[in-house]
Amino acid sequence: METPTADRPTRAAVSAGILLVFAAATGWWMLLIDGVGAVTGTEYTRGAHIVRAVGATLFVIPLIALMLRFPVRLRWSDLGLTGWRLGGKQLVSGAACWAVPALLTLAVLVGAGWAELSVQAPTAEIVGALLGLTALVLLYEAIPEELVFRGYFFAILAGRFVPVWAAVGQAALFTAWGALIGAAISVDRIVLFALFATLLGALRVVTGSLWSCMGFHTAFQVTAQFFSGAWTQMELHDPDLTVTAVAFVAVPFASTAVLLWWQRRSRRGSAVVAEATSAASAAVAAEAELPGKR
Repeated sequence: METPTADRPTRAAVSAGILLVFAAATGWWMLLIDGVGAVTGTEYTRGAHIVRAVGATLFVIPLIALMLRFPVRLRWSDLGLTGWRLGGKQLVSGAACWAVPALLTLAVLVGAGWAELSVQAPTAEIVGALLGLTALVLLYEAIPEELVFRGYFFAILAGRFVPVWAAVGQAALFTAWGALIGAAISVDRIVLFALFATLLGALRVVTGSLWSCMGFHTAFQVTAQFFSGAWTQMELHDPDLTVTAVAFVAVPFASTAVLLWWQRRSRRGSAVVAEATSAASAAVAAEAELPGKR
């Protein structure tokens, strides 16, 4: 039988925290999706997107702030949040993990004639649309979802389990949440949610930063939504979605997984070298202190 300590939350506290936040997030997103849709209609509108985005962030931040006090006491830093200056660098780094391989792959596939990319608006309008969409993605997906899943759920699970299992646990919760709110209702969407959440969990484990997860999430969502048809400034003609699957999912997900594996392996190697060096130094110092040594 495991004995709870001051640093290790009880199973009851962990379960209560997960159930409360999961229920609150699921109920609120259902309200944002169905409630706003009942007023604006089922078709996409910019106004509905703005209401949902603002509503998501304004609900989640106070929710997490409250849950940091009970039933498990946590700090914002426990969620993987650092200062703004370092956080900004980590945000960009996380975005680059997805954007660099994804956009390079897209350019190669379009150049090879596998898909057609057409510009439908002036550069200034495209830039403005991308900035607006980025703000909406941050407010509706990247900030609230990362705070809940790779932030709170990961932290509370990591208080009882090793980081790998905490990453798996939050991925399962994210996939179940996506199914409940109607965002993952087909097999391919469920698989995508599971892969996406697992990769973000790995990013959280290796980097220790929630900002990097937000960056990766933002880059993926902005690009995917920009070419989904609701934004008409640019059009990617990819009828069977092969190019989208390869450029937006397969290549950037695989390359990021490899990069994270390499970083983790390098850190382990550095730790071994540092430990060996420390042991050798200690041995030399001990020998020098022996009687008769000068």
